[in-house]
Amino acid sequence: MASAITKVERFVDKTYKNDFMKGVHKLRQKEEFTDVTLQSGDVHIRCHRVVLAVASEYFKAMFRCGIQENTTDTVQLTMEPDIVINIINYMYTGEIELTVDNVQSLVKACDILQRDALKAGCEDFMMSQVDLTNCVGFFRFAALYRLHKVQMKAKGLMLADFKTVAFNDEFKQLSCSELINCIKDDDMIVDDEDVVECVLDWVHHDLLNRKSSFETTLGHVRLPYCTGHYLRHVLDTCDLLTPKWTPFTNTKLAVAGQYHVHTSECLVVVGGLSCSQDNAVVENNICQYYDESTNCWESLTRMPPSVGRYYSVCYMGSLLLTGGHKGGAAMDECWLYDLVTKTWEPMPPLITARYYHHSISLADCVYVIGGKGVDKTNVLASVECFSVSRRQWSRMPDLQHAVRIPMAVTYGNKIFVLGGRDAANKDVRYTQVFDSTRCECTTQSDMTEGCSLGAAVTMNSAVYVVGGHNRCCLKYDPATNTWTKLSRPLKKHGIAPAVVWRGSILVSGGGGAKPESSVIEQYDPLTDSWCDWKTTLDAKQNFHAMFHVDLKDA
Repeated sequence: MASAITKVERFVDKTYKNDFMKGVHKLRQKEEFTDVTLQSGDVHIRCHRVVLAVASEYFKAMFRCGIQENTTDTVQLTMEPDIVINIINYMYTGEIELTVDNVQSLVKACDILQRDALKAGCEDFMMSQVDLTNCVGFFRFAALYRLHKVQMKAKGLMLADFKTVAFNDEFKQLSCSELINCIKDDDMIVDDEDVVECVLDWVHHDLLNRKSSFETTLGHVRLPYCTGHYLRHVLDTCDLLTPKWTPFTNTKLAVAGQYHVHTSECLVVVGGLSCSQDNAVVENNICQYYDESTNCWESLTRMPPSVGRYYSVCYMGSLLLTGGHKGGAAMDECWLYDLVTKTWEPMPPLITARYYHHSISLADCVYVIGGKGVDKTNVLASVECFSVSRRQWSRMPDLQHAVRIPMAVTYGNKIFVLGGRDAANKDVRYTQVFDSTRCECTTQSDMTEGCSLGAAVTMNSAVYVVGGHNRCCLKYDPATNTWTKLSRPLKKHGIAPAVVWRGSILVSGGGGAKPESSVIEQYDPLTDSWCDWKTTLDAKQNFHAMFHVDLKDA
């Protein structure tokens, strides 16, 4: 008799898995058959060991080993109570709600409990949250918890808009290795001079602990692509470089010559007002440089024929002249002098005609600040910015206080606008700070005394305000927002420029309504003392500009 064919059929209950999880979850909610308590703070959650062991390698290892948690009824967890509740609900249901507020804490919990699938889900959620305002924080967090997709996205944003990101408070919290990891990346889109400023800003945020890392970090910046002028400025104004590093710096300066003009250090004096032989005030229409080999001032160029007086000149590898006053009216002229071709070229005019203003360069831009405009009774608070590469002017946020004949210096990504005179012709003590990255103007501690028509420079991580009619000498520490009074100059230097020259500060000429002095005084910050410099100007001058310049075959 033939055997009957045995029929085999596999039955699959498609609802059983979900029903099983729901059933186990209900048992936990009713605390039926639970055999362990998870405690976080004041929160106690009754659970089933077997469920925790299946859901987490961390709990499986804990319950297998002969450690205290295997024999006790209570397991202490260091995670936040809300996170523990969410994680346990997830282990029993497979579902969890991710939010901006809890996702990072969940990642930390997943790292401990070894829940890789949930950690990957958190990473995908975080990818949608990364932007320029938080990319530095996400970069650091992702590196710590091995979230490679988030780390790559955050770093990409940092490199693509480095100048915006590099000067915010979060960036200053980077470790030395994290900072180096960013600045040595070839995908970084930023001028290398901005990178040096970023490194300086990062060091000064915690000078005591980071000073020793400065040279190591700076060694990863592409210094050969910085201008010789800028590198010389760093050498003159930065006191963080040790003697043993100087030969390397000089090598970089030499290499920079392959990309820029071969440099020759000179002091250059530009325009202003001078006195004729009969003591009349005349417009000084020449620029001169000081030849150390002959101890004489030599002619460099004549000023453009259309300029008047009370203009401003700044140096950024070339000379940029803005504004002025002529024929009883404010001017909007702008001229660029190329030190290589030795020619003046007209640039697009200022947005607002002005005189008695200040101009200063920062990175690829020149900022024109304050002054007086067409209406002679008003003092300007307006600031405008000239992009040298685009040959274009744009408006910036106004100063907090309108001033004319202000002093201004750069420090990192900031411009410090100091003192000046208000609409009542009164000397003011304001310390106004324009942040070029955030495009905003704030105020810091006022100067301890006014510097009537003085000058300012940055040297050795500090700002110095010198000269003026009241023979002022003040030192400002941006890190502590404090002012210190120093020894006064020997003579008055009203409306006279200052410049950093080989570790000292030079102030030249000066006067009031007309030029009164040709004396150049030298300040030594190490000894806090003043003396006459080795030479004088060719004539009594004021309203002129003076710069430490690299000239080619001048």
